[in-house]
Amino acid sequence: MRDGGRSGGCEGENPGGSHDMRRMDGFLVVDKATGLSSYDVIRRLKRLCRFKKIGYVGTLDKNATGILPIAINEGVKLIPFLEDEVKVYSARFLVGVKTDTYDIRGNVVEKMDVEPLERERIEAHLRSFEGRIRQKIPPFSAKKIEGRPLYRWAREGKMIELLKEVEIYEIKLIDYSHPFVDVEVSCSKGTYVRSLAHEFGLSLGVGATLYALRRLRHGHFAEDKAIPLERINSEEDIASAILPLEEVLPSLKKVRVEKNIERFIRHGMPYPLYGSKADWRDRELVKFLDREGLLIGIGEVDLKSNTMKVRRLINRDHLEGQ
Repeated sequence: MRDGGRSGGCEGENPGGSHDMRRMDGFLVVDKATGLSSYDVIRRLKRLCRFKKIGYVGTLDKNATGILPIAINEGVKLIPFLEDEVKVYSARFLVGVKTDTYDIRGNVVEKMDVEPLERERIEAHLRSFEGRIRQKIPPFSAKKIEGRPLYRWAREGKMIELLKEVEIYEIKLIDYSHPFVDVEVSCSKGTYVRSLAHEFGLSLGVGATLYALRRLRHGHFAEDKAIPLERINSEEDIASAILPLEEVLPSLKKVRVEKNIERFIRHGMPYPLYGSKADWRDRELVKFLDREGLLIGIGEVDLKSNTMKVRRLINRDHLEGQ
């Protein structure tokens, strides 16, 4: 199981729905249940409402649960700025078992009788994975080689070994009740937690596989803002749970723009830096807001030109006259 890697299903207008959500922009934080793919969530929402655009941030496998941010309409434009944010997972490893998929859904390739392990030994091996590591991509994954996903090669008996660099910011032992090891993992985009389980087992010399996975947080999207998909049954349910664009990317500096300047920004013209140059970092992202506090777009600091250049604009034409 992994997080990140692609932004997910960004879709155009859905003409089949009975409701019209095309005048609402923001994010819906879904608490995904097991058994659903990330795109299954999109399909269910599209049955309820009409969207101009819809997409998700960070893929969650079917067997994983937890936080899946759904971008609605103009929110899709913010996906590229959210993909690299820190992900936090709660994971359960099963020691003494190796599977071909590195998780409990796969075929067991080896099973060992393992005596209970010392907690200090477990913690030491977990800490060895912190930092930037080269991780083996699971042979049964959607990563493509020569235009074909790895799982298709694997089903033909061709196990292709690929490595990728990811970063584990922190991995904490939460509980150990033999043979289960419960951990909390903070990691970068694209981390395969099932590979982490597999490699942890190899380092111990006893084997391990991923038994369960839950995403607790994606950037600032956390469980306190999440709603289970089964509680979303109407346009009204979505409208009451949606987070406005202005609440997304809360760590970015806010730059208030006067009405007479806004039109220049909307034509792509850079906005001059203000205050001390030392207050800004090169390539730092900022949020342009209008006088009412609505998001105009995302800018990027360019110290060389002493300006903030427009990276992405939010279309607010549908709000005119409201």
